[in-house]
Parts: sequence; structure tokens; C-alpha cells
Amino acid sequence: MFWFGPCSCTLPHDDLTVTLNRQGAKDGPAKQADKDNLSRAETEVVSLQRLLELRSHEALEARRSERLWRERVEAFEGAVEQQKEDTLDITSDMMRQYKIMQDQMSKKIATLEAETRSLKQTFQDKDSEVAKLLGERDGVKRACDNEVAEYQRRMEDMQVEFTQMLRETLDK
Repeated sequence: MFWFGPCSCTLPHDDLTVTLNRQGAKDGPAKQADKDNLSRAETEVVSLQRLLELRSHEALEARRSERLWRERVEAFEGAVEQQKEDTLDITSDMMRQYKIMQDQMSKKIATLEAETRSLKQTFQDKDSEVAKLLGERDGVKRACDNEVAEYQRRMEDMQVEFTQMLRETLDK
């Protein structure tokens, strides 16, 4: 759009009027028609000048309003872009923390699983040792019971023998 500014052109109607007056009375009705046409043209020019000024002012206002809206849009776009960056930063930080925690938990799980396996093995070893000791104890107990039974049988045999010897001795 072009800005023409207020137009200060005026029609030289006074010169025309003077020229028309010099031509004499023979141009009376034509003179009046020319004056009317001149007056209408001047009114139309003034009206068009005002309309041009009004439209120019409206165009300026529209451009200023457009500039303000563009500035606001740019500000909002900047804010949205900043928020996107902040969100991306927060997301990447949270992902980093998550991966660190996941690594820590994986290490802790591996450590606890190794400890569990070790304790199970120790438990199995102790179970085997207890079973072995119980077996040995049962074996020792059976051996002792057998030995006691053997001693009791021998004692009974000796008692029977002694009783027989005593009877034989008494019978004689």
C-alpha cells in the first residue's frame, strides 16, 4: 500500500470563474452549468481526499495492529519453544535418572541373587553335614547299643556260667 498523505491540491476554480466571467453574458446557462460541475467536482475531490485520509489512517491502524499481533504471536511462539526445550530437558534428565536407578537396581538384584545362591549352597552344605553327622551319630549309637547288648549277653553268659559253676561246686 502507498501512503499519499493528505492531498493539498485545489482546483483553480477562481481563475476559471474569472475566465468565464470575461466571456460575457452569452455563456449564461453554460456558465452556470460549468459552475455547478466545478462545485460538484470540488466537493467530490474534497470527499475523495477525506476518504483517502480515512483509508490511509485505517491502513496505518491495520498495519500497527498487525505488527502488535505478530509480536504477540512471536512472543507466544518463543514461550512455546522455551516450554518445549524445558520439557525436553526435564524428560532427558528424568530418563538419565531412571537409567541410573535401573542400573543400581540391576546391580543390587544381581548382588542379592548371588548372595541368595551362596546362602542356598551354604544351607545345602550344612544340611549335608547335619545329615552326615546324624548318620554318624546313629551309627555310633547302634555300635554302642550293639556293644552294650554284647556286654549284656556276655554278662548273662558269665552269670549262667558262674551259676553253673556255683551249683557244681555246691553239688559236690
